[in-house]
Amino acid sequence: MSPHTERTDPLRFSVCRPRRDVTVLLVAGEIDVATAPRLRAELSRACSRPAATLVLDLSTVTFLAAAGLSILVEAQAEATRSRRRMTLITTVRPVDRAIEITGLADLFHRVSSLDAALIDLAPDYDETA
Repeated sequence: MSPHTERTDPLRFSVCRPRRDVTVLLVAGEIDVATAPRLRAELSRACSRPAATLVLDLSTVTFLAAAGLSILVEAQAEATRSRRRMTLITTVRPVDRAIEITGLADLFHRVSSLDAALIDLAPDYDETA
């Protein structure tokens, strides 16, 4: 690597808890065969947090390969098994197109923003309960 070449991380994550029963995992960058194991590890960490809902924000993902889709399918299956809700925030063509052309659109609950994901929680949601 030359001294003038700047290395950037192709996949970045951040986690926040906008409500005590919601964990949001923001994913930014490219999800391909090389970065998919990191996505799996981050999803595993996010799922280990005590929350009824996992929101996976993919709005800044620039590429979603089959390896990434496979991990999303696994995460959805695990959410179903553990009686958690998983919501995807998808607003970018690379993500929406990959989900739709593979026939997986009906598998995932998708929304366009975090606000929509939070509003979409049960209508009788009460944070103090």
